[in-house]
Amino acid sequence: MLRLSIIGISALFVFTTAAAAQGTMNCNDLYKGALEKIYKEQTQGLEPNRIAELHRLALRAFDACSAGDEFNARAFFDEIDKWRR
Repeated sequence: MLRLSIIGISALFVFTTAAAAQGTMNCNDLYKGALEKIYKEQTQGLEPNRIAELHRLALRAFDACSAGDEFNARAFFDEIDKWRR
């Protein structure tokens, strides 16, 4: 009985760590990509106020991502994409 319990707990641990690893975001790459998009827009004559707002959004997204809040981080990165259009 003890052996079965240990196997069950081990399997549960493996599945939860695999699920957690799938959901993690690479915050540094996402932030860098967002800044590269902003700089491309900046060279095309985007207003300075709008560039500053995009930088603020990118920083908020990076902060949310670093804190583990993937939902808000994705929302901020999506908002950056909407602003660029």
